[in-house]
Amino acid sequence: MSTDVTTEMYGSRLYGFDQPLERERIGLIGEVFDPFTRRRLADLGPLSGLRCLDVGAGPGTVAAWLADQVGSFGEVVALDRDTSLLREAAHPGVRAWQADIHAAPDAELPAPGFDLIHARLTLCHLPGREEVLPRLVSMLAPGGLLLVSDVINTMACASPHPAVRALTRAYDQALVTTLDSDLNYARSYPAPLAAAGLTGIGMAADVPLVRADHPTVRFWTLTFSAMRTEILATGLIDADGFDAAIGHLQAPATHELGYTLVTAWGRARAVAP
Repeated sequence: MSTDVTTEMYGSRLYGFDQPLERERIGLIGEVFDPFTRRRLADLGPLSGLRCLDVGAGPGTVAAWLADQVGSFGEVVALDRDTSLLREAAHPGVRAWQADIHAAPDAELPAPGFDLIHARLTLCHLPGREEVLPRLVSMLAPGGLLLVSDVINTMACASPHPAVRALTRAYDQALVTTLDSDLNYARSYPAPLAAAGLTGIGMAADVPLVRADHPTVRFWTLTFSAMRTEILATGLIDADGFDAAIGHLQAPATHELGYTLVTAWGRARAVAP
């Protein structure tokens, strides 16, 4: 498929599980972001016994952690268009469910009534993301909690290295033109949650550091390199600039802010007594 249209789906070619090094890259997503996600989930109250849905679960590291928290009286459903990594992980407390949260009819999705729904780095990559969030809200039980996280580009303004600033801007543009992904979507949080009728809304931001002794370096190296052709096609950076930016990220002395993980949450209204 040509990369000058916006119909290619994230994971169908670019970032597909069958692509070289994608399994390593997606594993690094967990290493970089799971500590923040676990903390945000744990801060919102006890998880024991809850019925949970993890949307865009990938390899299922968050789903597995949730399963350990909810225990034998709870339930965790991990939903993804491609459940191959979930099935390989085969956590005994996680039920893999293959479906497209954007396109699947209601009958092909898990039954609603979840106490907790989590989606990380999912909405920003989905077409029709504005319709998906209300759909997730409709799957909550009364009083149920929705927690969503997506990244925004901190590096484009915070990096001291001009090539890194150019690379991240070009990457964001390449995502829009190739995959219709929007890394600015989280800048609108928490307004979409309020518009969907949630209450008790909150928001937090976490910034993984890019430094030589942290998996962020390898993660971003693989993430940018997988879209090198598409990034260069934007014209916002050339090959020398791309290589200089990657070299800076990998340098032992580099220690700077990465992309910010923005998390927003809210609860469905409880049924009136």
